[in-house]
Amino acid sequence: MNFDCHQSIKNILDFNQAPSGQQAQLNIAWGVDRNFMFGAAISMTSVLLNNKDLNIHFHLFTDYIDDDYKQRVAKLAEQFSTNITIYVMDANGLKVLPSGHAWSHAMYFRFIAFEYLGEEIDTLLYIDADVICKGSLFELTQTDLRDHVAAVITDVDDSPARDIEENRDYFNSGVIYANLKKWKKQNYINSAFDILLDKNNKLSFPDQDVLNILFLKKVIFLERRFNAIYGIKQELKSKDVTKYKDYIKPDTILIHYVGVTKPWNSWANYPSAQYFVQAWKVSPWADIPLLPARTPKQYKKKSRHERLQGKYCASVISYIGYLRAKLQNK
Repeated sequence: MNFDCHQSIKNILDFNQAPSGQQAQLNIAWGVDRNFMFGAAISMTSVLLNNKDLNIHFHLFTDYIDDDYKQRVAKLAEQFSTNITIYVMDANGLKVLPSGHAWSHAMYFRFIAFEYLGEEIDTLLYIDADVICKGSLFELTQTDLRDHVAAVITDVDDSPARDIEENRDYFNSGVIYANLKKWKKQNYINSAFDILLDKNNKLSFPDQDVLNILFLKKVIFLERRFNAIYGIKQELKSKDVTKYKDYIKPDTILIHYVGVTKPWNSWANYPSAQYFVQAWKVSPWADIPLLPARTPKQYKKKSRHERLQGKYCASVISYIGYLRAKLQNK
């Protein structure tokens, strides 16, 4: 496949508030659809809160934007004197690639980010919208990638994605510090799409699996503190709201909230979500309420969490919402 990333970008919006002539020490990108725009905004804010000494240029790739979001991004850029660029995508060309209810075509925006930004910059930190920063990223900027294509963090041992051969070093794609020079030189974007379009390849987590195939033996592994993987479902398993401290530690830099329940959901009111809440409350989105359930899975999780929290009537209502949403999806 010969893919031209420029055809996928309809518009570029710049919100530049950094001092004139200031060079970015770190470039960070997100790729999201409409459902993860709120998460990406607070993820961005969390980075700014904890890295006031770093000059950062933020890059947001999305196929949805409205005037309200633009206005809030402009306020965020002004609030922290930083540069934010939004790339408005035409994602139709990506919809031929594998996707599903849990992962939309937006998961491939990271490939577009690597390819497009690789024309201008050498390294890029890509993080998912459900990743919140609670520490300094300066150490990451000192990572010497040399001949490696990326610095990554291993996935958790119980990940259902570990079905690739030689998967001992299988990494999680939620946090990737990428060597864009290597990405461009090796023409990885076309290799990735060729693998994805081959119907003989059975990939559980398409974007992540493809990167593991392409980057095998070509990466540096960072410590878990750069991608502390935590699911808010842990509260349901142990019923101990302090259990998160086994995963999110004092030296944790990036927290990756995996699973159905995200810290921006209205029922995720646990101490483990405090790092999201802190950033949300100082962001231009502070007046936006936490998000309600939307899908059957979310309604079902919401019901279980509300039951744990002693909100029994709300739990019943949410379960009815689950049944209705399930019927509508048939």
